[in-house]
Amino acid sequence: MSRYVRILMAVGLLAGVLLMSTGCLFNLFQTAKMLGAGNVALTLGTGLMNILPDEDPNWNLTPQARLTFGLSDTVDLGMQTGALVPLSTGDFGWMGAKGDLKFSVMDDPETFSLAMGVGAGYGVEFLNWGVFGEVLFSINSTLPLFLAYQPTIPLEADEFAVWHHFAGGLALPISDTAAILLIVDYRDPLFSFGLAFEIGF
Repeated sequence: MSRYVRILMAVGLLAGVLLMSTGCLFNLFQTAKMLGAGNVALTLGTGLMNILPDEDPNWNLTPQARLTFGLSDTVDLGMQTGALVPLSTGDFGWMGAKGDLKFSVMDDPETFSLAMGVGAGYGVEFLNWGVFGEVLFSINSTLPLFLAYQPTIPLEADEFAVWHHFAGGLALPISDTAAILLIVDYRDPLFSFGLAFEIGF
């Protein structure tokens, strides 16, 4: 797929995301591909989120930033934070922060990547403190699709619970070190479309 076709696809999907987009939830702005030892990636993006079903929608903008370090060829350390801006009021609030360690199970640049991870966070999404696991899958050939599953345990909930966060999207490369991520996230009853730009250095 040529670079120009990828850029046109990204612009078209971006327009679709902005038109269709809709509570507090971090978007899973990461794939199963590993950065490699000594590499760093910065991901800047936003989600448009709502609670489903909702007869009186409460739309929220969730700008986010994620910083990832390649600790080795098979281990990445990531940190993510963001803000919550209800579009009805424009009030600004901090979503919190989370960190995770991602471990490669398989990382083949020609076929697919599979990774697993663990992490913890503090913020609205976790009802203060929470821990989570991760399973991430990426197709590395013609269709740059990625899928993610994140079971989360809020540590300060009234009773034990496991929340199931699912995400899927496209990681459209625009250079050897940069990509556009288009993603849909769902954790009952939260639903979010997300868009992010990832650059490695």
